[in-house]
Formats: sequence, structure tokens, C-alpha cells
Amino acid sequence: MFASASSHSGNELCLQRDGMAAFELLYKEYWYQLYCVAFKYTGSGPDAEELVQNLFEKIWRNRATLQVKNWGAFLTVSLRNMVIDFHRQQAVKNKFLENYQPGAATASMAEELEQEQLLVLIENHLHELPEKTQTIFKLSRYEHKSVKEIAGHMQLTEKAVEYHITKSLKLLRQHLRNYLNTYFTLL
Repeated sequence: MFASASSHSGNELCLQRDGMAAFELLYKEYWYQLYCVAFKYTGSGPDAEELVQNLFEKIWRNRATLQVKNWGAFLTVSLRNMVIDFHRQQAVKNKFLENYQPGAATASMAEELEQEQLLVLIENHLHELPEKTQTIFKLSRYEHKSVKEIAGHMQLTEKAVEYHITKSLKLLRQHLRNYLNTYFTLL
């Protein structure tokens, strides 16, 4: 990916032995090439500069333990990994911003309020039904019990349970029709 340096072939640099002079030579030789690659994959000058800067900072911090035979290959792989991490972080950041923007929070709060209002209306209208029908409806819709489970629990036939559920749904449809029409019209 990178052309090697003229006099030292870029592979003979030893940061442990040559210290700051070797690091400066490495920086001057590869900085612009690394920046161009980072810019290509990030599309942002500041982000590309930061990635390359972080790469060289990491090299300097770890200079005592680094044993690199081919700086071009090492820098290429290191930058590639940093770009991958950058894109992962951006994806997490974007997802967070999508889910936690003030508009999203307000919308979800409004939805919760509307849902609470609807539940209050349902409860109010359920009181118009006989107690057995109310109980069957609540077991079916709130506790997610099957018709068979409700029938066994209340010692009724499955047909009787279906009758009570149908009766309660019919009543709720009648009473909530206006509310639902208004709600969906506003959307």
C-alpha cells in the first residue's frame, strides 16, 4: 500500500534503538499517505487527522515493545483496524442519537399518555358488563390466557368463554369507535 522510504526502506527503523529521530522519520514518511487513506474511508478531514494522530500516539506509547519488520504493512493494518473501530463507534453514536433525541422522547411520552387514556376508557366501559364477562376479558387480554385455560379456570365451556370475549369486544368497539376515529384522524 505504501511506497517505502528511499534510504532506509522503511523497514529498518527501530524505535527502541533510534528513538525520537526514527519516530520523526516514520511520521514524515507515512503521515500523508495514512491521512489520505483515512480520509477516503471516513469522508472527513478532521476525523482522518484524528485517526492518524491516534495511530502515531499509540506507536509512540508502545515504542519500547514494538518489533516491526515492515512499517508499511503494520501501519496499513493498524489504520484499517482503527477505521473499523471508528465506524462502529459512529454507528453506536447514531443509534443513540436516533433513540434519545428530545422529539423521540416527547413522542413516546405522548404515546404513553394516549395508551393510559385508552386503558382508562376501556376499564370504565368494562364496568358496564357483567362481572363474569369482565373477568374473562381481563384474563384473555391482560393476562394473555388462552380460551382453553380460561374455560378450565372458570369451569365454563370454551364456547361460553368465546361468547363472553366477543360480547366484551363488541361493547368496547361501540364505545371506543369515536375515540379511535378521532385518534387516527389526528395521526
